[in-house]
Amino acid sequence: MDVNDKLQEKHISQNAENAQKLELTNVEADERALENVVESEAAILETESEGEIKISPIASAAVPTQAQVQALEKDPVTIEVEGILEKDMKDIFMNLPEDLKPVFKSKGEETSLAISEMVKNAAVKAGEVMKLIFAWLKIIPGVNKYFLEQEAKIKTDQIMELVEQIKLENDK
Repeated sequence: MDVNDKLQEKHISQNAENAQKLELTNVEADERALENVVESEAAILETESEGEIKISPIASAAVPTQAQVQALEKDPVTIEVEGILEKDMKDIFMNLPEDLKPVFKSKGEETSLAISEMVKNAAVKAGEVMKLIFAWLKIIPGVNKYFLEQEAKIKTDQIMELVEQIKLENDK
C-alpha cells in the first residue's frame, strides 16, 4: 500500500467519522474536504522535499462514497429549523470574538438537532424550545438579557409555526 492509498483511506475514515459526529451542510462538508486536501498536499510536499516519494497532489484527493454523501445530507425538518435559528444571526456571529465562534456554532448545531428531533417526534414544547434557544444565545457576550429572551421567543414562535405547518401537511 503506497502513501497515496494510506492518505485516501485516512481521509475517507475522517470524513465518515465527521459525518457521524455532526450532521453537516453540503457547504460545510465541502469546506472540510478542502481542508483535508490542503493538509494532504502539505504532507505530500513535505515528503517530496525529504526526497522520499513523489505523488501528484491531485491523486491525494479522496472521492466520497455514496454512503458518505447520504450521511452528510440533512432532512427537510433539520434544514428548516437551522434556517430559523440562523436567521438574522450572521452579523452577530461575524462580530463574535474568534474564541467564541466555534463554541457558538457547535452549540447552535446541538440546539438545532435537539429541536429537529423534537419536531420529528411530534414532542415539541414551546418552553423547552425557548430554553434551548436562550441557552444558545446566552453565549453572545455583552447583549442585554431581555433582547436575548425576545430573540429566543421570536425563534420559538417561528418553530411552533413550522410544527403547525407540518401537522397540517401530515393531516392531508
